[in-house]
Amino acid sequence: MNAEELRQALVEALPPFYQTFDFWISFVLGAAGVVFSIMAYIEAAKAKNAAAAAGRSVKIQTVTIELTEILQRLDKLDDEIEFPEARDLLSEVSRRLRRLVGPFSNTPDISENYNQLKAALKQAKEALEGVRPSSLSTADQTPNAVYYALQGHFGTISEFVAEISGALEKKTIATEEDE
Repeated sequence: MNAEELRQALVEALPPFYQTFDFWISFVLGAAGVVFSIMAYIEAAKAKNAAAAAGRSVKIQTVTIELTEILQRLDKLDDEIEFPEARDLLSEVSRRLRRLVGPFSNTPDISENYNQLKAALKQAKEALEGVRPSSLSTADQTPNAVYYALQGHFGTISEFVAEISGALEKKTIATEEDE
């Protein structure tokens, strides 16, 4: 028997692979693997989106808590506060507010309040500069001048911070409802 006859005999003796039971088992298992892979990818994408939403919610809640701490600090303004303490307090509050609210400054329901907050912080700084002691002696300074110069501005700052905090809480509630 030559090579051609041997090949022809094998072709006639063995059916094509796609006609065998082994082929169909492999095909069904392979198709099931592809389907399960697609389902796993879809679920992973949903989990990723849920995790991102949860992360945003936690970040917003953390910012809201820190804003509440700032509000409490502003509400406890001592009427005998001296210029250096007031300067430090205003600097700290300004820095923290800009750091906390800055990432949300382009958000439609926060941007206007943020711009007004920055203006209020600037006005408070200018008011504080107006009562800067001219010498090391504070004897010639009006009693409680620093407090009176800042109390109204700190009240305005508190109002804007409260409005921003409320807008952020609203975002947290919206994020949690979406989940």
